[in-house]
Amino acid sequence: MLRLESSALIILAILAPTMPCGGSQTALAIASSTTVKDTDGRRLDLFGQDMKAAVLFFITNDCPITNSYIPEFNRIVANYEARKIAFYAVYTDPTVSIPAIRKHAREFGLHISLIPDTAHYLVHRAGATVTPEVAVLEPGGKLVYLGPIDDLYVDFGKRRPAPTQWYLRQALDAVLSGKPVAIASVNPVGCFISAEP
Repeated sequence: MLRLESSALIILAILAPTMPCGGSQTALAIASSTTVKDTDGRRLDLFGQDMKAAVLFFITNDCPITNSYIPEFNRIVANYEARKIAFYAVYTDPTVSIPAIRKHAREFGLHISLIPDTAHYLVHRAGATVTPEVAVLEPGGKLVYLGPIDDLYVDFGKRRPAPTQWYLRQALDAVLSGKPVAIASVNPVGCFISAEP
């Protein structure tokens, strides 16, 4: 089970997510020194080492939409990690075991920090509702994007031949260039995160 260190509890002040519109930003107050524990019990600072942003990838090991997105997510990690973007896989299923998380990550080639969010601390603080969903946080805790990786999925069982919007990439490009994220929030399609852990 995920434990947040008492000295670095996330300070919560979530505003209602904005709908997509130019320049809109969703505010999330989160301590810039926030630490969580990964599957190895190591303490991780979400914004450590002068990172320009932290990406929380909310997933479960048994959601088919989540699993279909992991190859694209891995490509994004490969493209942006060296540019001081930190990536975390946040497992939201309260019943998932550490061995199951490690097995899933190994099978899908996830080579980033694995965070078991079984108590839904990060889920609630980011406002995530489904898997897969991504949250992009700037240092200081400002949530600048919350939603899907792209617009490939229109609805359950309905997907485009290819995406027409690459929301996560666009958000990261904006952060890296020092510009506001044009589309701050998009309704995601995926497997619902249970209301209670």
